[in-house]
Amino acid sequence: MGSPDDTLQLAIDGPVATIVFNRPQARNALTGAMLQGLEAALGKCSAHEDLRVVVLRGAGELAFSAGYNLDELPAHPLSAADARAIHAPVRQAAQAIAHCRHPVLAAARRFVIGAGLDLFCHADMRICDQACNFFMPPNKYGFVYPMEGLAALAQAAGMARAADMLLSSQPLSSEQAMACGLVHRVFKSEDFEADIASLAQTLAANAPLSMRTSKLALRAMQTLPASDPAYYQHMADCLNSLDSREAMVAFREKRKPVFTGR
Repeated sequence: MGSPDDTLQLAIDGPVATIVFNRPQARNALTGAMLQGLEAALGKCSAHEDLRVVVLRGAGELAFSAGYNLDELPAHPLSAADARAIHAPVRQAAQAIAHCRHPVLAAARRFVIGAGLDLFCHADMRICDQACNFFMPPNKYGFVYPMEGLAALAQAAGMARAADMLLSSQPLSSEQAMACGLVHRVFKSEDFEADIASLAQTLAANAPLSMRTSKLALRAMQTLPASDPAYYQHMADCLNSLDSREAMVAFREKRKPVFTGR
């Protein structure tokens, strides 16, 4: 099973399902179609009684995801409702990970950015290779990230580390990610594929009803706050700002943006 354009792929092999972000030309940046495909794929996995674990990853040795596809941001001025609508597919996909009956194992190589990190943080287990880096860079582009996504990052990495990542826009290494709890395990790059497969089989060998109930119990202890509706107006203001437009132009021109605070 895959998305209509094959940028989101689902393969089931016995008790293990693998969902793959497959947009290599854009470093697996997430489109609306991919996010909808992810939600649908997780729904299919939840309905599959014989499954035991779902692995979420980027294609092959590619990055997990470069984040939200910025080319899909509208050019016209945005309202608070527009800002909410832009992020709705990410929120729905993140909730689909949380609500999937089976444990979701997120496996990351190279880098995980923005909305990709949001999804990564919602997984039940998170692993990466030694070369992986993690970024939450909205302040580099004049954006504001949804509160639910920031809450997930803070729960996974701790408030201090989440604040550092957000405000500095600097990357977090695999070693730092392991130290703060953002990832559960770090594998050697050369052993990554074998170690993913081994861990997935370890999870799949456990009692399925127990695993599902354990997931429910862990989720019950992690109540994410809903964003205040007024917060989306702040998001819209940032998306409408000159700084945001400048960041988009600078991104395409491969130069540093010049921010003015307007």
